[in-house]
Amino acid sequence: MTRSLTILATGLALLTGFGCTTQNDLTTSLSGGYMFRPERIRIDPGEAVSYGYWDMPAGLTGRKLIVIDTRLQQAKYYVGGRQVGMSAISSGKAGHITPKGTFKVLSKDADHRSSSYGSVVDKYGNTIISNFERGMAIPAGGTYEGAPMTNGMQLTTGGIWMHEGMVTSAPESHGCIRLPKEMAKIFFDNTPVGTPVIIK
Repeated sequence: MTRSLTILATGLALLTGFGCTTQNDLTTSLSGGYMFRPERIRIDPGEAVSYGYWDMPAGLTGRKLIVIDTRLQQAKYYVGGRQVGMSAISSGKAGHITPKGTFKVLSKDADHRSSSYGSVVDKYGNTIISNFERGMAIPAGGTYEGAPMTNGMQLTTGGIWMHEGMVTSAPESHGCIRLPKEMAKIFFDNTPVGTPVIIK
């Protein structure tokens, strides 16, 4: 899945369809600008849209490091001190702020599901409750289905993961770090357990 360079052509072309006229849009953001804007661009994780890039030269070795910038809503990937990748993210929203500090990848699970958030379905697979949270009552005959956290990398024992999900380049999650589908896969495939992650 690793590509030499996955640049923003598709994503930037998508901007025109949203009528973003403010300076603090995604184009400005990815050049190091301000990530919080009134008009948010939603990236469906099921679409092959990547807001980011990956460019790791063959044979490059060295310590791997991921740096999450919650102000810019970016994840940067380093190998041997060289930045080889970047992805737009969505971190924790108000009331579910992503913790800051130095962490490491505790475990990986390509098919991980949330134990706290998801939906409740009946025996036929019909959704009864779409935004279920732990602690809510499950109706009779209902079954809990955790929200998918595909290509998940666990950062804390308290349930903070980096994983594929809806990205708006603004804080939207329950504390996890969401990445677009393609970038989540690239980060997952290239990150061994134990890799340090700095969240600031």
